[in-house]
Amino acid sequence: MLSLIVALYLAVLLGIGWWCHRNRISGMTDFLLAGRRLGVPLCAAAMAATHFGGGAVIGGASYGFEHGLSGAWYGIATGVGLVLLALLTASRFRSLALYTVPDFLEQRFGSRSLRVLGATLSLVALVGILAAQVGAARAAFAITGLDPTAAAIIAAIVFVVYTAFGGLWAAAISDLFQIVVAGLGVVFAAIVVLLTASKQGGMRSLLASGDVGDAYFDLFGAGPSLILWLLLPTVMYTLIGQDFYQRLFAARSAAVARTSALVGGVVLIVLSVFPVIIGMGARALGGTDDPSQSVPWVLQNLVNPLLGGIILAAILAAIMSSADSLLTSATSHVVKDLWIETFHRGLEFDERRMLVLSRTVTVVVGAAALVIGLVGPGIITILIYSYTLYTAGVFVPVVGGLLWKRGSAAAALTALVIGSAIAVFGIATEIDIAGAPVEVIAALVSAAVFVLVSVVSPQAEQR
Repeated sequence: MLSLIVALYLAVLLGIGWWCHRNRISGMTDFLLAGRRLGVPLCAAAMAATHFGGGAVIGGASYGFEHGLSGAWYGIATGVGLVLLALLTASRFRSLALYTVPDFLEQRFGSRSLRVLGATLSLVALVGILAAQVGAARAAFAITGLDPTAAAIIAAIVFVVYTAFGGLWAAAISDLFQIVVAGLGVVFAAIVVLLTASKQGGMRSLLASGDVGDAYFDLFGAGPSLILWLLLPTVMYTLIGQDFYQRLFAARSAAVARTSALVGGVVLIVLSVFPVIIGMGARALGGTDDPSQSVPWVLQNLVNPLLGGIILAAILAAIMSSADSLLTSATSHVVKDLWIETFHRGLEFDERRMLVLSRTVTVVVGAAALVIGLVGPGIITILIYSYTLYTAGVFVPVVGGLLWKRGSAAAALTALVIGSAIAVFGIATEIDIAGAPVEVIAALVSAAVFVLVSVVSPQAEQR
């Protein structure tokens, strides 16, 4: 039953991709930006669904299992990031009518090197986050009885194929469907957990005999270090992430972009607590010792096969909704930033030929992420490490370039290189500076460098 429901769901996704291929895609702009025609429902769903993926559901439940209610901070951070995006940059960036964040870096600073470095770092981050969705698919498919690796490969093939067919149009349409299914699925699963626990005396009572204290039920119980590690990197990445700005650039207008980011952020904040409840319930009910198996255990033991299949489809919806967003974003870097603007700069390009290239790149990037996801570490660990490298290097040049007119090209390039280098050093050495995330330390140093170099840069170099 489970396998049949999941198979039907995957077939629906392929159908959406094929329909968009036949009816919506005629060139590169349609493929990468949905022709810049997204309204609030599709744009808001696409932005929320980009964050509400495997990390938010499977990883969020794992953090709930381990840390209790404060495990919700990853989900909360995703929503806060989108709200800040709406308030600070959404309208202005959409008005620029660009394709990518590196487009802005070159336009603002007049530096092709900034474009190439920014695109490369973003591409690494996107592939890393996409790999995390593959890891989440393995965990989600464990309940079906299929070999997890084989199941993850099947899931990857499906999201690569329907994205290659339909591009951002397919991603946006499926995301609207997926965020509804995924949201309702995790809400229902959390309710089932709470009802089951209440019949046995309640979750707090069940956990009283274990090794958890009152902090387990406190939103701030995990302590400031873990909360900062989850909150700040995620918010910083959201403010500069290509996967979010691509959706802003695809909005029908600046007003639509701003409203969509705000709506998407509120939805994510509301949904953030439900995966955590699932993880806490799995621990309270003694179902598993493995935090990553919290969701599969709940589906196997607390719901009937039909409902379990629907909820599993909801989890796959969450994974797919992030994967298609990441694929189209990574493709935009390769095609627009590297192929067109770097290697073939100044030459005329044909939209249809670039469409073929875009689809080819989508398949290649998806295959690379699959390989990494099958051999990589934990889900949210990949997410955070991927955020780290990109955020540490690009955050200050983008935000500084937007807010400070005196910022120079030399300052932006120096800040990017130093910020990225500090992030690599921090990851490699696992250095701890007051418990702060390494990208925050890197961004502070990067900001100081950006200001200093801008001040001493020749006036002619400033834009």
